[in-house]
Amino acid sequence: MAGLALAGAARAQKPAFIRSICSVIFPPRTPLPEMFRLAKAARFDAMELRLGVDVAMDSSDAALEQVRKTAESSGTQITSLWVSEPLGKAPLNSPDAKVRAQGVAAIERATEIAAAVNCGALLLVPGRVGNGAKLFAGYEETWKLFTAELSKCLPAAEKHKVVLTPENVWNKFLVSPLEMRSFVDQFKSPWLGAHFDMGNVMQYGYPEDWIRTLGPRIRRVHVKDYKLSNRAEQGHFVPLLEGDVNFAAVMKALVETGYHGFLSPEIDYDAAQPEQLTKVSEQLTRILAMA
Repeated sequence: MAGLALAGAARAQKPAFIRSICSVIFPPRTPLPEMFRLAKAARFDAMELRLGVDVAMDSSDAALEQVRKTAESSGTQITSLWVSEPLGKAPLNSPDAKVRAQGVAAIERATEIAAAVNCGALLLVPGRVGNGAKLFAGYEETWKLFTAELSKCLPAAEKHKVVLTPENVWNKFLVSPLEMRSFVDQFKSPWLGAHFDMGNVMQYGYPEDWIRTLGPRIRRVHVKDYKLSNRAEQGHFVPLLEGDVNFAAVMKALVETGYHGFLSPEIDYDAAQPEQLTKVSEQLTRILAMA
């Protein structure tokens, strides 16, 4: 009996991560109610949505209320809203002050939308240093501009109780966990954290190391896998559990650092895989079992 009690206690203490999914896995123009329904049927309890794609930036109050009600009626939480499209048009490291102002306005509007649909976080792309061989803005200049402009967004984030979470993306910026940690810490605000993508760091680091370095700064997590190349050229993203991400080590690091939040596979839609959503759900179940 004592052994059974201990086993039960161990199960009770096991962290309860929230199963989430990114809306990019659904066919283009899939209606929100259908996405929520399909996600729930595949055992996902939450979803990341894209502003400018899934939810319009100029949505009326009534339209946003309907999004909230639709999500709630399906039993689906909205994990985060991506501000990728608006910031792609108005990057916060643009040399043009008017363009940067448009980016700030987009984030401020996004905090209003997030509050209206009961979402607690915004995913932000922290500027683009360059594209391919072409330099867009210097690294140090990007740091200074992104810091200055993002600081202007914090009052709106605090007002609407929405955390701003820059993500480690392939933009040639914040390419080490120490840099990401320093970038987040300089704001000294509970309304700015990190959106961590485990697959995106594999080309130049290790996700379990990033997790331990960032610790409680991580507020949202993308689940991806990546296959490294044995040669000098870069590798490529692959289906979950088919690459080189050490998911057992990643889950161990998440547990050790106290992260018990959303885990969202970010997998692009593949028309050749009609059972893709179910497959990703099964893969996530196997990964969660490693915690």
